[in-house]
Amino acid sequence: MKKYLNTKFFEIALVIISFLLFWLLYYLILGKIWPNDNVGKYRVFQHLTQCATFCVSAFVIFPRYAKNKQRLHFILLSLFSILIFTELFNILRLFLSNPIFLLLGPSVKQKANNVQLQNYYFQNFISALTYYLLGIGYAFARDWIKKDRKSLLLEKEIAQAELALLRNQLNPHFLFNTINNIYYLALIKSTKTAEALLQLSDLLRYVLSEKDNLVPLNKEYECLEKFIQLHKLRFPNDNIMLKASGNEQFENIQIPPMALITFVENAFKHGDAEESAEPIEINLIIQNNQLTYSVKNKIGKNISKNDSSGIGIPNLIKRLNLLYPEKHILEFNLSDSSYFAKLEINLNH
Repeated sequence: MKKYLNTKFFEIALVIISFLLFWLLYYLILGKIWPNDNVGKYRVFQHLTQCATFCVSAFVIFPRYAKNKQRLHFILLSLFSILIFTELFNILRLFLSNPIFLLLGPSVKQKANNVQLQNYYFQNFISALTYYLLGIGYAFARDWIKKDRKSLLLEKEIAQAELALLRNQLNPHFLFNTINNIYYLALIKSTKTAEALLQLSDLLRYVLSEKDNLVPLNKEYECLEKFIQLHKLRFPNDNIMLKASGNEQFENIQIPPMALITFVENAFKHGDAEESAEPIEINLIIQNNQLTYSVKNKIGKNISKNDSSGIGIPNLIKRLNLLYPEKHILEFNLSDSSYFAKLEINLNH
């Protein structure tokens, strides 16, 4: 509470100082320094009253309305405040605007004052209304900016929470499929089981150590190579073609972790790569500040084309939408015999 009051006091003081500096510069530019007479005093009190009108509307009335949302109460209070400040302008003009009133008799002075009130009341009303509305506009803009910042912060927190949830879904999914491969090697008592466990430990180290939403592409690519090696321990006859260009840029490029592996994992699960004429083709290209990644595989004979029970691809789609909104293209093409997945990311994002 104390911090809030200090911040509000500082803001009000800053507004008052800025307001008076504006008018001081205005008169300096015109070459009219405030004279030491009643007219000069009127100018000073007039601008102080204008500033008071602004501050009351911005820091007292609008915050109360913003909190309670009572429109009728706000309108009535605004009209009352404008009339009060209009009358204050009139009083200042009556006593400070013309030194000749001090030399005239009471009746002439009263008559002149009545004429003056009649001539300037509407002008003073417009002046009070103008600065009151300026204060309301300032308060509204300040309130909108605060709400916008809170909204952006909330959206960011929600996005971070959703990304964390997606990561938690992805890692068990990846590990489940990898452990299945090693389980198969253990069942057939393969001598490659120990090597597979070593490869799995390297992958686990990568999966568990990378907590960020984006990782260097060179690390993701190394993980992809190890994942392919682990797969070939179980399926040594599979033909896999991995091509990459622009490798010298990999270290400086960030992508979502497990993004490359997801496509390949899907190809291993649903593909048939035992024929050398139709291998699994994996291409990674960095060119003109754009990452292009594609995987093409032949569909296995006993695999249904409508099989979409996995969570890897849907999970990746959600993460890409959160991390690269309108900055990526994800394409899937399914034919009678093959499946093609392609990802393009604008690296200028």
